[in-house]
Amino acid sequence: MSVPVIIRRARWVVGAAMAVGLFFAYLLMSRAVGVNSDGASNALQAWDMLHGNVLLRGWTVTDVSFYTNELLLFALVEATYGFHDDTTHAVAALVFTLLVLVVAVAAKGRATGREAVVRVALAGAVVAVPALGFAAVTQLTSPDHTGTAIPLLLTWLLVERAADRRWLPYAVAGLLAWAQIADPLVMYIGVLPLLVVSAWRLLRNRTDLGLLIAGPASIVIAQLVLFAIRLGGGFGAHAAEAKLSPLSDLGHHLWLAARVLAINFGAYFPDREGPAGMAMAALHLIGLLATLAAVIIAAARTLRGPHDRMVELLTVGILVNLGAFVVSALPTDLLSARQVVAILPLGAVLVARIFGPPLAAAGHKVTAALAVLLMLLAGELVAHATFKGVPGHAVDVARWLDDRGLTYGIGEYWNANNVTVLTSGRVQVAPVVAGTSIASYRWESKEDWYDPAKHDARFLVIDTRNPSSRTEATARSQFGTPTERHEFTGAVVLVYAHNLLQGLPAYCVPETAPTPAACPDHGLVLF
Repeated sequence: MSVPVIIRRARWVVGAAMAVGLFFAYLLMSRAVGVNSDGASNALQAWDMLHGNVLLRGWTVTDVSFYTNELLLFALVEATYGFHDDTTHAVAALVFTLLVLVVAVAAKGRATGREAVVRVALAGAVVAVPALGFAAVTQLTSPDHTGTAIPLLLTWLLVERAADRRWLPYAVAGLLAWAQIADPLVMYIGVLPLLVVSAWRLLRNRTDLGLLIAGPASIVIAQLVLFAIRLGGGFGAHAAEAKLSPLSDLGHHLWLAARVLAINFGAYFPDREGPAGMAMAALHLIGLLATLAAVIIAAARTLRGPHDRMVELLTVGILVNLGAFVVSALPTDLLSARQVVAILPLGAVLVARIFGPPLAAAGHKVTAALAVLLMLLAGELVAHATFKGVPGHAVDVARWLDDRGLTYGIGEYWNANNVTVLTSGRVQVAPVVAGTSIASYRWESKEDWYDPAKHDARFLVIDTRNPSSRTEATARSQFGTPTERHEFTGAVVLVYAHNLLQGLPAYCVPETAPTPAACPDHGLVLF
């Protein structure tokens, strides 16, 4: 066996070992955060698909289905690992591991030798170590757009490596459609950048007409597939919110955008403790600043004329994602970090593409500095992975209900599907929304869960983390006096002697009500 062959095989072995190490580090970090209802809902949907309901008949999902992306990974994990409280953690770790690997491949591009190593190291330094706190909640608990960058980057890699193939536009249209079925965000950070870049290159006498057509074609294909699924009785989805915010909110949104970017890049100082934590946040801040600098440099180069199409697509995608966030009504709080989480992997690839070549040419001192940086980040990842988090929300509720043999009930959203998954389905809690009345909540839920002929709901789980909540008073007015009342950390369980599904109203959507008076405000509060 020749030396080059041995070296190549050794690289594969080292790469596989690193991937496995990253997976288990992310798995431990996810476990420290706990199970929430968003990830649990996806686990339930995939479990239903595995048991024959491939089209998810009866389900109403959010404005993002994850149907052709994360739900397939959930199904794979559940088929091999089972359906239990660790399912969501395993999928979150798998998604983030795959994301890091795809980022590394996209960052390397066609580079070889030292430049390839430097590119991969830079990208890894930016993306591979999520911080504890808001970042871990966003990136390691439920899909929340984190995995959307995987099919998107794979599409851009295909564009780069098969640029001279006649079938490329068809493949791109198919891949972008596949990604859009899972997440409509791809229309903004994928299709729109492809249109802009292809049109720009076409104006500069580059032959991108096929790709210019592929973008809109992917939207048509995705919508036709979703229509066919619905026509076949499959899942329904809420319309994505596309509303501009008032100009008076612009300043607040810009400030919130700065903070959520800091969260996603691990540079949010309030999430850190001690001098070491602050130092690492400062280190991650360099990654964020490098990304912003790379965007500016890439935009300036693009305006001078077409060059690296991958760089152009990434740059426009980042600008569109950030710009849409600032001018839309989406920014609400720090958990809005999920709306711009794709900027992290896209930015990591862009940093590698822009700064990798000059740093590689700078010599061994830069390589040594990068090695030290990666060692520091590896130490941080180990520290995060060994952090002992507190039990997740509603763990005590799930255990108590299971022990008492209470197998069916209703609960506010953040106390519903997570309880079902925490008990491996032995206790099922259907989500409800509470305000002026308590009603069935068609959001990550299945229609027949609320059928009193099929289910006998004997308890209600109330979220008490909102001090102003009047859910318990509403429940006593609507359902009567419970036979038992038990308090838990952040929750209260009311037990009844009758089926709470009898006469349970359906949640009214204000936009579709015949008159405003016909649709009372249920006042859903999300944490």
